[in-house]
Amino acid sequence: MDLKHMENGMGGGGGTVGNTGTLSEIDFQRLAQIIATSIQKIVQNVSTMQRMVNQCNTPQDSPELKKQLHQIMTYTNQVVSDTSNQLDEVEKCRERHLKIQRDRLVDEFTTAITAFQAVQRKTLDIKINQVHQAKANQYNIPKPPGSSNNTTNNGGNNSFFDDNIFGKKSQQQQQQQQQMQVQEEIDLQALEEQEKVIRELENNIVGVNEIYKKLGAMVYEQGLTVDSIESSVEQTSVFVSQAADNLRKASSYKNKIRKKKLILFSILTVVAVLILIVMIMQLRN
Repeated sequence: MDLKHMENGMGGGGGTVGNTGTLSEIDFQRLAQIIATSIQKIVQNVSTMQRMVNQCNTPQDSPELKKQLHQIMTYTNQVVSDTSNQLDEVEKCRERHLKIQRDRLVDEFTTAITAFQAVQRKTLDIKINQVHQAKANQYNIPKPPGSSNNTTNNGGNNSFFDDNIFGKKSQQQQQQQQQMQVQEEIDLQALEEQEKVIRELENNIVGVNEIYKKLGAMVYEQGLTVDSIESSVEQTSVFVSQAADNLRKASSYKNKIRKKKLILFSILTVVAVLILIVMIMQLRN
C-alpha cells in the first residue's frame, strides 16, 4: 500500500472549508460526513500500524515493512491535522440541535488520535533503541588481522618468501579496511536517516499533543455552554416552583375569602329571617 493509493482511498476527503463566520446546517452535515470518514480511516490505519509495529525486530521485519509503516504514519498524521481543522469549522455552527452530533465527533476523534499517538510512541521507542544499539555496535567492530603493532622483528633475517607473504597480507588488510570504511559510511547514512525519522516522529507527536490541547479547550467551552444551559434550567425550575407556590397561596387566599363570604352571607340570612319573624309576630298582635 503506497501513499498515493491511500490518498485515492480517501476520496478527496482531506479538504477543509475556507469560509469564515457561521456555518449553515447543510455545510455542517457535509463536513460531519467527511470528519466521520476521516475518523474511520484513522482507526483503520492505526490497526494496520499496530500489526506492523508488532512485526518490528522479528523475523518478519524488513526494510519494505519500515517503509510502508513510515508512509502510513505520515499519511495518517496529515489526516489527523486535516480533521482537526475541519472540527474547527464545525464549531462555527451554533445550531443547538446539532450539538450532540458535534460532541460525538469530538469524542470519536479524541479516541482515534489517542490510539494513533500510542502507536507513534511505541514506534519512536523502537527506533531510538535501534539507533542506540547500532551506535554501541560501532565500537565492537573487529579489527582486521595484523592491524596492531605486535609484529616481531627478526633482525632483518626474513627471506624473500616471507616478504611476499607479508606483501599479500598487507594488500588483504587494505582491502578489508576499504570494505570496512564503505560499510561504516553505509551504516552512518542509515543512522542519519533513522535519526531524521525519529525527529519527524517527535515533531508529529508534539503536533498531536497540540491537537489534544485544542480539543480540551473545545470540550471545556462546550462544558461551559452546558453549565449555562443547566443554570438556566435550574433558574427556570426555581421560577416555576415559586410561581406554583404563589398560585397555591393565591388559591388558598381565594378559598378563605370565599369561606368568609359564605359565613357572612349565612349570618346576614339568619339575621334577616329573625327580623322577618319578629315583624310578622308584631303585625299579628
